Amino acid sequence: MNISTKKAFGKPIKYKGLNIYPIKMNDADEFYDAVQCLLLPKNDFQQPEIIRMSYFLFLLAMSQNDGGHEILEKLLSLYRLVFKTEDIQISMNEKGMAFIIVNGISLHERDFDKIKTFISEQNLIDLDDEFIDPGTKKAIQEARAFMAKRKTKQADLEQQIIAYHCKSGLPYHEIEQLTLYQFHKGLIRMDYMISSDAILNARYSGMIEFKNEQDLPHWLSHIEEPQKNEDVLITKSAFDQQMKKLGLEPSLNK
Repeated sequence: MNISTKKAFGKPIKYKGLNIYPIKMNDADEFYDAVQCLLLPKNDFQQPEIIRMSYFLFLLAMSQNDGGHEILEKLLSLYRLVFKTEDIQISMNEKGMAFIIVNGISLHERDFDKIKTFISEQNLIDLDDEFIDPGTKKAIQEARAFMAKRKTKQADLEQQIIAYHCKSGLPYHEIEQLTLYQFHKGLIRMDYMISSDAILNARYSGMIEFKNEQDLPHWLSHIEEPQKNEDVLITKSAFDQQMKKLGLEPSLNK
C-alpha cells in the first residue's frame, strides 16, 4: 500500500530536480486567476490539428490569437507560483519543439502534462477531461445546471475562510499559511464531523434507526473521494443501492 503524507503536510513534490510547491491560501487569488490557463477546453475545437496537439502546444497556438498573450502571462505566473522562482522561460528549438525552462532545467511537452496533473492533485483543481465524449460532456453540463437550481448556494471562498476561522478558532494569519489542499480538506472533515454528531444525536434520540449499528458514522471514518462527475451521472437504481448500503431509514414508531 502506497502511503504518502506530502499533501496533508503541504510538502512539495520533487520532479526532475525541481520542487513543485502546493499553493498556500495567501496566494489563492493569484493562483485561481493564473490556473485558468489549464482549464481551456482544448477538445471543444473541431479542427483535427488542434485535437492532436499536446496541451502545451495548444496554449502556445492560442497565445498567437488576438489577446492570446494573456494565456502565456497566466502560464508564467502559475509556474512562478508552483516552482517559487522568477527564472521561467518559454523556448523553441530549430526543430519546432517547445520547452519551458525552469531554473535552467528544460521541461518538454510530456513533462508539462505531468506537472499539470501534479498541480491538479496538490491544489484540488478539477481539470477538464480532454477525452470525454462531447455528447456526454453536454449532458454533464446540463445536469450540473439543473442540480445547481436545487442546491443551496455554496459559500464563496471568502465566506469559507470566515467559516473555517469561526469553527476551528484558527487565526486568519495562520489560515493564510494553510495550503489549498489543507484548507479544503479541513472544511470537508469539519462538515463530516458536524454531520456525524447530528446523525448520532438523532440516532440516540430515536428519530432515525440504523439496520446495522456498524454503519454508525464516526468522526474519523474514511471519506470516499468522489469519482469525476459521479454526482450528475448517477442513476436512480445506483442511488437506491447507495441508500440501502447506508441502512438509514425513518423510525417506524415515530
